[in-house]
Amino acid sequence: MNIYEIKSDHDVFKFFVFKPGSTSNYLNFEGQKLGDSWVPLELEIFEEKGKKKDKRFEDFDASCYYDGILIVNNNLKVIFENNFNKKIEVLPVNTDTGQYYYINVMNKIKSIKNVDKMSLDEIMEMVRNNTYIFDIHIVKNQDIFRDTKMSASYFVTESFINLMNNNQIKGLRYEKVGHAE
Repeated sequence: MNIYEIKSDHDVFKFFVFKPGSTSNYLNFEGQKLGDSWVPLELEIFEEKGKKKDKRFEDFDASCYYDGILIVNNNLKVIFENNFNKKIEVLPVNTDTGQYYYINVMNKIKSIKNVDKMSLDEIMEMVRNNTYIFDIHIVKNQDIFRDTKMSASYFVTESFINLMNNNQIKGLRYEKVGHAE
């Protein structure tokens, strides 16, 4: 069973970045409930300076340029709420291009095998080389999750990818980071 990390399909679609001067504590988003203290992220579509004409599409449904910062439009928000309601929190963000939402994945599980026994160098090598080994017994019934140790990343399984593909979701790609055994 392969496990993937959500990324933006930035070769084909434009994507959101933080507005200059915006303040956010997004580095502290580790799967905890944020709703009570939520301050909406300030986002804008990335514009490459000096480029004559950017041919990437702006009609994306989702953007995930930063690890663990999954931004979705209203249609995809409904799909998330219908399929992952108990695993996520949906929070509004501020953009100049319509209504979008941050998907806070609160489904945090101890999924990476032996990560507590790894040295920092071994963990860094695993991340660099995408050689994560997940516990099949923990992840076999999961769609989207965070790991308790690697909580900045959103990990997904084939069932999540199939749901996105079946709904023709645009703007995301999935990078294989390991497998479950």
